[in-house]
Amino acid sequence: MQKELLTIEFRYNDRPSGICPTTSCKKIITIGIFDSLEEAVRAGNETLKTLSKHFQVRDDDRFKIHGLFGNPDRIVTNTCYPTNGIVYFARITPLKFACLSETITEAFRAHERYKQYYQEIDEES
Repeated sequence: MQKELLTIEFRYNDRPSGICPTTSCKKIITIGIFDSLEEAVRAGNETLKTLSKHFQVRDDDRFKIHGLFGNPDRIVTNTCYPTNGIVYFARITPLKFACLSETITEAFRAHERYKQYYQEIDEES
């Protein structure tokens, strides 16, 4: 089972507060979790309409099911425009649910394959 997560990450600067001298900030908000990529694309493009009221968004800055080379366009950002110091990344991320035990077992198997691979390379040298 796979669902799609729609988020927007904002990056901006703010006045330092407290004992932390950093001025860079990042805030990620979740717009929604969707059952299909099509639903996430629709909701993402509606979200871009709201963003376009505050940021420069071109007509072709859209989420697409079939983008360049047939792959989905899952990220839209304003980094190539004047941003007034505020950058956003709107993303659709696949959420893949899996069994924890199986995933751990596969991770250990992969690590063993990795060690074996390098052992074979060493033996060939």
